[in-house]
Amino acid sequence: MRILVLEDDAVQGDALTSLLGQAGHEVHLFARGDDVMRVLRREIFDLALLDWRTPGASGREVLTWIREQLLEPLPVIFISQQDDEAKIVDALTAGADDYLIKPIRPAELMARIAAVMRRRANVDLSQQPVLRIGALTLDRNARAVTISGNPIDLTQKEFELAWYLFRHLGQLVPRVQTLQAVWGVSESITSRTLDTHVSRLRRKLKLTPEYGFCLISVYGYGYRVEVVEPGTVSAHD
Repeated sequence: MRILVLEDDAVQGDALTSLLGQAGHEVHLFARGDDVMRVLRREIFDLALLDWRTPGASGREVLTWIREQLLEPLPVIFISQQDDEAKIVDALTAGADDYLIKPIRPAELMARIAAVMRRRANVDLSQQPVLRIGALTLDRNARAVTISGNPIDLTQKEFELAWYLFRHLGQLVPRVQTLQAVWGVSESITSRTLDTHVSRLRRKLKLTPEYGFCLISVYGYGYRVEVVEPGTVSAHD
């Protein structure tokens, strides 16, 4: 997994990096909360481990930002010396998936991480497998798309891209998050691949105003699919 760690204590940070690295994870260590929020605008991680008191922005502030700003749910575990019950309850109520008190016991940490990821996987599997928007239907399990009951031939990546865009209908999805979600990569060198697939989807799924949709490209940032009145034209398209 790709794990983000917010820890301003160098010794603690190195220990976590070593432990998680030995378990085969890719670890990115940050000492400041504002740096974490900055990088999360560009990159995607599978898990975040947050300390409570950190410069720039606290772990609690980072958690709030994550839950309000990120399109994709990011599992969050607090690792902190703050053992006050009120703070623990506050963090869990605000959306933390778990809370561990320092000093960390390595085996317990790995077990807690595994448990959190299992719970998240179960939530993902329970999400609605079929999306219906107007005449368009996307069936996640069958990897099938129909328009007014007529099947549309999409490649696997085209379907994954369509599912991702329509799951976030009306939301601007960043290029880097789309690349990570569909292709598992975030390097800008693959941007041409994304643009090509978006162009194909616009044509195959008739994502144009006359058919009730508008696929908007925001230069240098990403894409957004909107439902519009048939025949209208968006000034941003």
